[in-house]
Amino acid sequence: MKIVKILRYLFGALYVMAGVAKAFPQIEDVGVTLQKAAAANQGTWLAGLSEWLAGNAQLMAWISGIALLASGLCYLFNRMLIPAVIGQCVMLAGFVTILHRAFPQIVFVDLIFLIVALLVLWESVNQKKSLYALPHY
Repeated sequence: MKIVKILRYLFGALYVMAGVAKAFPQIEDVGVTLQKAAAANQGTWLAGLSEWLAGNAQLMAWISGIALLASGLCYLFNRMLIPAVIGQCVMLAGFVTILHRAFPQIVFVDLIFLIVALLVLWESVNQKKSLYALPHY
């Protein structure tokens, strides 16, 4: 499916850019984002985790930046797509869970990324099946 390939390259580039942006607080300040999430999650079951994440913002910036960069490169170079997509789905679920109270728009934005990830997964699984299929004579 040609459209999925185009989406894979486009979203791969977006993931790479997002990963690189995590290293530059002038572009995306992970600490401020996590502080806002911690404040918004006060009094909820997410309060303890949100506070811990905010207290370790630099570590979280590096972890999420490397994960985003790596998964974007997997998309761009068509390597290890299945593990990359599974990791992205877990990462997106984590982002939405922690950030949705402070940034409700994340639900819509990450839903788009999730749909693309599932399309890439579907295409990747179907390609692998066709590689191992027996020829019909």
